[in-house]
Amino acid sequence: MKENQPVPVYPVQYIPNTEDEISLVDIWLTFHKHRKLFFKVAISVTVLGLIIALLMPKSYDLRTSIEIGTAIRGDNPAPIEAPETVKAKLENSLIPMVIHQLNKDIEDPIDYKISTSIPKKSALVVLTSKTSADEEDDYKKLHNRVITAITLDHARIINVLKKNLQTELALARILLDELIDPATLAALIKEQEKALEEAKADLDALSNPDIFGVQIKASENKIQSEKNKLASLKDQSVILEEKLKKIDANQNLIKEQIGELETQIKESMALQQNAAQGVKTETQAMAQLMIDSEVQQNRKWLAQLKERLFITLENDKADIQKALEDNRRAQELQQQRIVQAEAGLKELTGSNQLEQNKLKAIIAESQANINKLANDQKRSIATQQQTIGELQGKLDNFVETRAVVEPLLSTKPTSTPKRVILLIAIFLGGILGIMAVFFAELREKVRQNLLEEGHSDLV
Repeated sequence: MKENQPVPVYPVQYIPNTEDEISLVDIWLTFHKHRKLFFKVAISVTVLGLIIALLMPKSYDLRTSIEIGTAIRGDNPAPIEAPETVKAKLENSLIPMVIHQLNKDIEDPIDYKISTSIPKKSALVVLTSKTSADEEDDYKKLHNRVITAITLDHARIINVLKKNLQTELALARILLDELIDPATLAALIKEQEKALEEAKADLDALSNPDIFGVQIKASENKIQSEKNKLASLKDQSVILEEKLKKIDANQNLIKEQIGELETQIKESMALQQNAAQGVKTETQAMAQLMIDSEVQQNRKWLAQLKERLFITLENDKADIQKALEDNRRAQELQQQRIVQAEAGLKELTGSNQLEQNKLKAIIAESQANINKLANDQKRSIATQQQTIGELQGKLDNFVETRAVVEPLLSTKPTSTPKRVILLIAIFLGGILGIMAVFFAELREKVRQNLLEEGHSDLV
């Protein structure tokens, strides 16, 4: 076997299954065989379509545009009801009610057909009905009745809104009359003037020397009285100290006297002893008696001086020292009273000034309030007048719900044109004819197969 020798490729032949294949020839033969049936069906359907096209009346669209009434809400007009609400109310309530009213008194009720739609971004509701020229009057009557029904329903809503606005307007005018009335401002100003006069009177009382000066004088007198008492206590202290010095001087003097007496007593005792040792003469005896008497007298006097020095003067000194201590405490207390009195005077003066400042602020505020009341009343009057104008504008700018134009019939028929119906009939006739041919051919083949298989009883 040689290398690189090409392998022969034999074409694959397709042998069709003649039993299942339908050739165009067979189709043509089938149509030719049943051509009469095809033409019968096609012509019959076409004739039927032609009859329908000739007998079907022309239909037109009857349209009515309803403009929903508006009211001023805020600063801009707005529909009384949303278009969607009006559409739902028409479809579910008003249109069925009107149709019922139109059909209730006639023997052969009319099957009215009417639809509603809302153009985009509009406050319109469009009523549409398909009708013939013969039924034009009946449908126009239906549309007009529907327009009347929705108009009356919206008139009811508008009347309620108008009554509310009229009430607000009446109240606003009453309030304006009250604001314009001079008595209103006078009553308000009177309250402020009363507070102003009271503050001025209190300020005059605080700043009047004849009134406030009495309190100041009383405080000053009290301070002076306390100072006088302090001065008196100081004078008493000086006197007591002088007395204490005198007592000290007396004590020193008495001590000297005691010393002298003791010396004299010692000398007398020495003389007495000397006299007792010698021969006593009458003269010496007399001298001895005199010395004894002098000793006795000096001892008595010494005892009195010591009693005065150690008891009487010490008691007097203790009393004076106690009096000085009491005087010192009294001076301290009196000094505190003077400080308190001076603080009270200072506080009285400061509180008086503070109270005067408060009253001056109240007077200024009351005066400003009086001026503000007048300005506020002017602004309130202007605001109220503006409110009344706005309410009156809202009241005058209600727009009733209405039909934009009377129900109009379309100028051209809206039903399917006759030529279109005829073309549809021809097309349907051809389709049905083809189906009839295939059904007839199928029936013959089934019958032939049954006969070949010996089932003649099923044919």
